Parts: sequence; structure tokens; C-alpha cells
Amino acid sequence: MSQDLRPTGRPNARLRQTVRDMVLSLVVVLGLIGLVMLLTLRPQPDPVRVVDPTPVLIEARAQAEYPVLYPADLGDGWRPTSARWEVSEVTMPEPAFHVGFVTPTDEYAQIGQSATPNVAYVEFQTDNGRPVDTMGEWQRFESADGTRSLVRIANGVTTVVSGTTTWEVLTDLAQRLSPTALPRQ
Repeated sequence: MSQDLRPTGRPNARLRQTVRDMVLSLVVVLGLIGLVMLLTLRPQPDPVRVVDPTPVLIEARAQAEYPVLYPADLGDGWRPTSARWEVSEVTMPEPAFHVGFVTPTDEYAQIGQSATPNVAYVEFQTDNGRPVDTMGEWQRFESADGTRSLVRIANGVTTVVSGTTTWEVLTDLAQRLSPTALPRQ
């Protein structure tokens, strides 16, 4: 008995789809994803949060019994990132003025100033740095992690200029300190 085998029903259209159709579908889907990403893409803001140190500087100058220093004529690219005038554990009972910067080369530099008699203030500001030499009225400190500091103690006031930047940048920053300078607007 011979039977003729014949397909039943209509032919399945999916069996005739090709790899070409799959690739075209993938291109369409990826194109739509790319379009959505392009429309929703936002540039990332600068991760450095810049602050205005002027109010803190004015408050410190009004309350301190010594001339509070700020660098004069800092060039473009110096961004103040922190400023405070407060009493801390290492400055008790006196407050300290602090202003921190990101330099034009994306290093960190800071200025700290206080009339505290607490020797822990210098240790804290220099990151437990050790004296390495002197430069005029400034003493150079360097910590184990590479933080460099210039320390000057005069008339009962300790001024510390420190950071991760080069000695040249710190020296320039220290030389710019002025009792009348104000931040650039």
C-alpha cells in the first residue's frame, strides 16, 4: 500500500524567514535604543563642587583677633571647594579658618589659620607630617602619604598652607596670602 504523503494545512511562513530578516530586526531595535539614548543623554557636570568662601572669610575677619589671610590674585582654574570658620577638637578653644581649593592641575591645596595653642592643630593640618626643612619664615612638613605643608607660627597665630600639589605651587600660594584679599567673583 503506497500512500502519498502530502502536507496538511497551509505552509508555515516562519520557516521561510532568513538570517537577513533577523539582522534587519536587530538593526531596527538597536537604532531605536540609540535614538532614546541620544535624546536622554545629559553631559556630566563637573564633579568639583565650587563654594563661595566670601561669607566665611568676612565672618572670620570680623571675629578673629588677628589678620585672617586669603590668597590675592589667584589665577583662573583655582576653584574653592570648602570654607569654614569653626572650633574643632584640634583648635579648642579657638576657632580656625579653613579654605580648600582644587588647583588648575586638579590637585588639592588648603589654607588653615588659628590662634589655638593646641599643638595637635599642626599635626592635623599637616596630616601628621614631619618637618623636613625651613624656607624663610615657613617650615616645610611632609607626611607619609605625600601631603606637603608650609607652617608658620607668628604672634601666636599658626598658618598652614598644605596640599597634594608641588612645593612651588604651595610656596606661591603662601606668598599670595594677604589680610585684605577677597575671593574673585
